[in-house]
Amino acid sequence: MNQLGPSGIQAFRNRMIDPAIAEHLGVYTGSAQQQPDGATAILPAMNGNVIVFPFIDGGKAVGEKYRAPGKKFWQRVGGRKTFWNADCMDDPALEAGTKALIITEGEIDALTAIDCGFHTTVSVPDGALPVREGEDPENLDDSNPDDDASGKFQFCFNNRDRLKRIQRFILAVDNDPPGQRLRAELLRRLGAARCSFVAYPDGCKDLNDVRMKCGPDEVVRVLMDAKAYPVKGVYQLSDYPEVDEPRTYSTGWPELDEYLRLWLGELLVVTGIPGHGKSTWTMNMCVNLARNHGFTIAVASFEIPTVPALRFKLRLAASGVSAANWNRETVSQADRFIQDHFVFIDADPTGEMDEDMTLEWLLERASDAVIRHGIKVLVIDPWNEVEHSRPKNESETQYVNRALRQIRRFALRHHVLAIVVAHPTKDVGKGGEARTPTLYDIEGSAAWYNKPDHGVVIDVPDPSLNETVVLVKKARFSWSGKKGEMALEYLPEIEGYQSQRSRDAVRGARVM
Repeated sequence: MNQLGPSGIQAFRNRMIDPAIAEHLGVYTGSAQQQPDGATAILPAMNGNVIVFPFIDGGKAVGEKYRAPGKKFWQRVGGRKTFWNADCMDDPALEAGTKALIITEGEIDALTAIDCGFHTTVSVPDGALPVREGEDPENLDDSNPDDDASGKFQFCFNNRDRLKRIQRFILAVDNDPPGQRLRAELLRRLGAARCSFVAYPDGCKDLNDVRMKCGPDEVVRVLMDAKAYPVKGVYQLSDYPEVDEPRTYSTGWPELDEYLRLWLGELLVVTGIPGHGKSTWTMNMCVNLARNHGFTIAVASFEIPTVPALRFKLRLAASGVSAANWNRETVSQADRFIQDHFVFIDADPTGEMDEDMTLEWLLERASDAVIRHGIKVLVIDPWNEVEHSRPKNESETQYVNRALRQIRRFALRHHVLAIVVAHPTKDVGKGGEARTPTLYDIEGSAAWYNKPDHGVVIDVPDPSLNETVVLVKKARFSWSGKKGEMALEYLPEIEGYQSQRSRDAVRGARVM
């Protein structure tokens, strides 16, 4: 067994952590040695001055983090991304809910908690996300793991099955802007219902700081007094962590902002007569959200195949260039944009698997997409193509109510904008003359009006004109818009839309 040498023992004593605890968890000292191939490796050495934290998962070391004098940190190249002390997550008490999994920002804080008797404690592998000077960590956009070459939250995805089974979490990260941002990221992935947060004494920024300044009893008190994020029931105002009013986002058409501003956590329902462009409008809006706000969008499109049909629509929206004028560079840039900002929920891209894509299956895949890709938007298009497994004793009205509640819960829990595109009933076109549908015309239930936060109807009053009308039929909150309508110019050559303000800006630029 590798051991701690004198420098490691002293380092932990300086932090008021029992060196035997660290050694029991595999921590040892090492020194840098050059290998025959010229590479430098850290090998066990009693007289070494590098502290090695093995990442043991499934009983074996899958990675290592190194700490050298001068607060120098690095990791073994090619290690598996996982929590430090990951195997403690297999403790049955975590699934039973009699213990909570404590998540810290670094191994020293995790060892502090373990040394004070909290053995189900892990640390994230890469610390917290940076926050630049002057930035508010609570108002920063959530991170997208695909944008981080090191796979910042891949450790969550690699442990997703374990994390799903755990009943309670205590987020004991640092009390500084990066730590606050890390807490927000973990909260979004784990769900507020299972999480508690700690409050450190004045002058302390983390658990080891509490241990050093206030003693072990205060560490125990801080963890035992962790407060649950409010989910249900009755609370005093002081029980709530500070939360700002939801940030709203433009659809990308400025004149529509008066009626429709989107927010993460809402359910948006879009309807319209077949052929009037509700799916095309929705995809264009998603491209706007990706371009203007950096969002990643998950699309569950069951009516048209992702390749080539949906890809064609997205290429048009992403490039703003008609297909007749595409060249290799135009297509390449559009595909890079799609690759960076879109993922697709499907049974199998090869078409060889034939899974029942029920709503439950779809939302499970969407939850994985939150962890893996950091999605901010989920599009289900169209609703009637989802495999609806309704119990025999449940009416269609009851099922639709329950299903929309499930989608809203998913949106709120994961801080995601959920968009459902739904066809109206055939009655709208009875007699050979179609009328503008309402949300009540969607087959199944009045819940299509009652449950969404926003309800939108896409209409083309005169097919001979290149004009599409967006009717906002419902806006639940005044800060997110109001009922009203606005006409967009339809650009058939790119299957896109342009508002009056955008058109005037283009004309003005041409004059100048």
